[in-house]
Amino acid sequence: MNYAIFRHVLVLFSMVLACDVHASNSVSLGELGKLSLTYTPINAVSTMEKPASTGIVKVLPGSPLQIISPMDPQKIEYLVAHGENVKQNQRIAMLSGSEVHHFRDNLAAKTALLEMTKSRFDKNRELASVNAISQDKWLNIAQQYYDAQLTWGHLNHFAEMFEPHSDEDMGYLLAPSKGIFMLPEQPSTDIKTQATETQLGAIVNPNSIRLTTLVKESEKEFVEAIHTDSCSVEIEKIEKISHRFFVRVWSAPLPEGCALQLGAQVNVRVQLSVSAHSVPAASVFYLHGQASIFVRHDDTLKAVPITLIGNTDNDSAVFTAPDLTNNDEVLTSSISAVQGILLGLGGIE
Repeated sequence: MNYAIFRHVLVLFSMVLACDVHASNSVSLGELGKLSLTYTPINAVSTMEKPASTGIVKVLPGSPLQIISPMDPQKIEYLVAHGENVKQNQRIAMLSGSEVHHFRDNLAAKTALLEMTKSRFDKNRELASVNAISQDKWLNIAQQYYDAQLTWGHLNHFAEMFEPHSDEDMGYLLAPSKGIFMLPEQPSTDIKTQATETQLGAIVNPNSIRLTTLVKESEKEFVEAIHTDSCSVEIEKIEKISHRFFVRVWSAPLPEGCALQLGAQVNVRVQLSVSAHSVPAASVFYLHGQASIFVRHDDTLKAVPITLIGNTDNDSAVFTAPDLTNNDEVLTSSISAVQGILLGLGGIE
């Protein structure tokens, strides 16, 4: 056998034997010689603030009021800017083209047809109640009326947002409610549709504007709030879809005075609500792949495994571990040296 390989195997074997000697994961203080040892009490924490990360001011998906038109105008001249606050019934666009003329004629025709079918429906309703006309004839009359009502209602819904112009090929689009006007999203050129309706924009309620950011999956159960330089907002929604070990969280509606512009990327600090402990981050080491700390018990130091939640801005490690209290003291110096002795890598004189 190659001597170098033999020596490497011998060293590994010695380490395994040494680890077996310290199977209890404890080191006697007498083994530490003149090492400089300092300790700090374990602190209880109920909240922790994560280091700064990036958040985005976005509209909560599904919340905008979509403005749908039954026609596709040849020209749309928007009278307000993308993201501008508008009032209900405010003119937000000028629509023009032959499609506008066709819509106005179609609405007039469907209105006249509805009036005719309604008059016929009303005249024959009493006759149907006393069986003076056949059920088939009454069913046909009622069907024509209800069909006309549905067709007219579809056009009239848009007509409520439409202000006619003196030019029959033109008309104004009115805001259906107050809020923030958003331009329509551009459809993908890869997708061919046979849509008979056109999206002309959307109105966003200010309460739908939120802060959103990504947090680790391991932190999602503890997320409580998002802080920025201008405001703090509680977390309202946590998505159930992972983004490479992260999940997206959404804040509650932004409070008044929170100077955040829609679409902005801002520095945020996520606050976690925890029932945990904290120690200096330098006290944490890894033993056999497990995050651990050295806790003092009388004349020994015991390597205690912990579940690490994360580090804070002030360089503290926040963690959970059973059976630890605020009265326990954790080693804060010579960590690597003590770890080496625990692994049997040498003694201290």
